[in-house]
Amino acid sequence: MKFFALVFSLCLLLITNSIFSQETQKSVFHANRGNENNWLEYKNNNQALYDIITNKAFKLLEERTERVNKLKTRGNWINYQNELKTKLFVSLDKFEKTPLNPKITGKIKRDNFTVEKILFESHPNFHVTACFFLPNERQKPAPAVIYCSGHTELGFRSEVYQRVILNLVEKGFIVFAFDPIGQGERLQYPDPKTNKSMVGSSTKEHTYAGVQTLLTGTSLTDYFIWEGVRVLDYLETRKEVDMKRIGITGRSGGGTQSAMIAAYDERIYASAPECYITTFERLLQSIGPQDAEQNPYNAIANGFDHPDFMHLRVPKPTLIVTTTHDFFSQQGARESFAEAQKSYTAFNKSENIGMVEDFGVHESTKNNRESVYAFFQEHLKLPGDNTDKEMELFTVEELFVTETGQLGNSIKGETVFNLNQKYFEKKEIPQNELKEKIREISGIKFNREMKSAVYTGKFVDDDFEVEKYFLENDQKDFALPVYLIQNPEKETKNILVWLHAEGKEKVLESVFLPEMLKNGFTVISADLPGIGELFDPGFSGDGFIKKVPFNYTFGANMAGLSVPGIQAEAIDLLVQFVEKEKNLQQNKIYAFVEGEINSSFLHFTAFKNPFSKILLLNPFESNRSLIETEYYDPKLAFYVPPGSLPFYDFGDLVSLLPEDSFKIINPVNAFGETVDSENNTEILDFLNQ
Repeated sequence: MKFFALVFSLCLLLITNSIFSQETQKSVFHANRGNENNWLEYKNNNQALYDIITNKAFKLLEERTERVNKLKTRGNWINYQNELKTKLFVSLDKFEKTPLNPKITGKIKRDNFTVEKILFESHPNFHVTACFFLPNERQKPAPAVIYCSGHTELGFRSEVYQRVILNLVEKGFIVFAFDPIGQGERLQYPDPKTNKSMVGSSTKEHTYAGVQTLLTGTSLTDYFIWEGVRVLDYLETRKEVDMKRIGITGRSGGGTQSAMIAAYDERIYASAPECYITTFERLLQSIGPQDAEQNPYNAIANGFDHPDFMHLRVPKPTLIVTTTHDFFSQQGARESFAEAQKSYTAFNKSENIGMVEDFGVHESTKNNRESVYAFFQEHLKLPGDNTDKEMELFTVEELFVTETGQLGNSIKGETVFNLNQKYFEKKEIPQNELKEKIREISGIKFNREMKSAVYTGKFVDDDFEVEKYFLENDQKDFALPVYLIQNPEKETKNILVWLHAEGKEKVLESVFLPEMLKNGFTVISADLPGIGELFDPGFSGDGFIKKVPFNYTFGANMAGLSVPGIQAEAIDLLVQFVEKEKNLQQNKIYAFVEGEINSSFLHFTAFKNPFSKILLLNPFESNRSLIETEYYDPKLAFYVPPGSLPFYDFGDLVSLLPEDSFKIINPVNAFGETVDSENNTEILDFLNQ
């Protein structure tokens, strides 16, 4: 009997330990079976932020497709072009055609051509490094091809780009190759000791600068397009160039530039973007939004998609150059080509839209290069052999335009950081229009209704117990994970909605929590989209700066949304939970918000404010300072809606709170440093008053 009693006791102990182990799982979505088992319905719930963005984008793209399908005649397409150009390119109106001040800093002579090293200003004191390749034997005047470089720190000096450039020159074309912003000799954040970027790769150079321009309502796209405009202005000064026969091409990021510049400037006659054209639907389904310049401001919300790069050019010749295994979806390229054929057919110029597809990855294949040469030979009226030949390449240093190989060490000029401040314009709006502008800029709709609060268990600490819930809404796009934290020995006096920038589990670690519970608060906390259990560790992209995923920012902006706006709508669900939960009713609701997430919270309270008291800990004190600080904290910029700075700032959001209902403690500056430092007792004193 003793033996069986011992076995029974051991079994009971194992069962108890197993139950305890399950109950101490902190994940709201744990299904209480094993250590790794979560609710199957919400297995991918950590993708909530991206799903919200793409759901909106896909809906907008469907609406665009419905509109395009109704375009039948040439007149329909001309009206469509005019409307789209007005929406898409209006932000370029602030740029002026100022003196180019071109200089030739050196020449290289080879047997069959000459290279002139060119320096000019696309904006006042904002220098562009370029090379003008001039064949000895050529038509007079001769056709010219603008070559745009993809994402490489070498710019057009890269071997794969030189190969195309020199083959075109060998075939009699003048070629103008220039360094894009943040590449080659044009780093925006150069380390003077190493000539390398202080922020990282070329995509990071673009993103770090591009976020600042985006906050002012301008995509870095505008700067890249304007570079192309000024290149064309320079070519107009060269008597060797026939401006009626201008082509443009480039691969990858160079394909992006080629497509955008050709869509904007009518002086481009023939365009051959390579390894870029897809559709936004396929892009968002596959690799997601790319770095800053690839995301025109509010593009999808304004009815724009990749086929429009061709529609805006019709009937001028365009060749879409693709590979079968490019990371820019080949299916998207095929769909863009199919749609582009409609507008070209309406203009009776179906022969002017083409597509070449070769077996390969994200690369320039021999067949594709020869197709590009043949395309320009035909449409720029320079017939000849289109064979891709082995060429004697230049060393990187040979093609330096500056003495040091970096503008930052050679010429003290402007950067995008400087230009963005000069072009920034504060726009005064009446106080009675502020809320509507906040709603418009942030994309807030408040169109979700909480349908159910699903209880998934409880775990116990020495000083408190935590009930776990997730909130389902009528759109069924994500579930919001929630903690309800109580001291079981204390009667609830008030409700404290406590939000932390790093998630609800950080609340459990706070030194303030035991004191709050002791004073009779029931604490409600949640992980908003992009945070805690709604953070997707598998999300990746080329717009990450110090682990801050600006690819979300770019995608949201294109769809007419913003990260703070999305999170504000999630806070609305949390408040609905508090107001509907019977055990929480008849109590005052307070709020305690920590870190960058203060911005999202204030976007919520701009429209709905059920809180008797609000405590803001470590908020960002001035959004404007983000564009005034060259090396800003990217974490802070992530929580500022693109396009908001001309219209409102942190102080404007705070001004919408009732006086004496809130307290701000230890705000931070654009570096993420605390500006003021108050004693922690200030927090407890304010909430316990």
